[in-house]
Amino acid sequence: MKVQYPITAGQIVACYSASSVNDTNWHNLNSSDFYDSATGTQLDADLTFAFVSAVSSNTTTTSHLQLRSADPSDGKTNADGVFEIHSTFSLDVQAMDGGQSVTTVAYAKASGSDKFTVYAGFNK
Repeated sequence: MKVQYPITAGQIVACYSASSVNDTNWHNLNSSDFYDSATGTQLDADLTFAFVSAVSSNTTTTSHLQLRSADPSDGKTNADGVFEIHSTFSLDVQAMDGGQSVTTVAYAKASGSDKFTVYAGFNK
């Protein structure tokens, strides 16, 4: 019998706005790209993602998210292990097998002009 990994929103909650990013390329996010919502200080690098959520203003064309670093040549299909985002997406990362090691996520906007925000919880 397999035991479920703990589900948590994280000890630190933060958000990252990619609205000023004006392209549809892959962009990697590490905890150091986020700021603590309680203190306003920049987070240390390589904290573990506990939760991740993405919100896109584009509801007709998909944005993309993956739970690892992206290479510019990475595809944007579910066959590539990529989540398609049709406006919102959320996942308790640490509840999944292997989620305890996710320290980088990557996103690609549907259109460069879209408003796009990533919300995340991190554990120290």
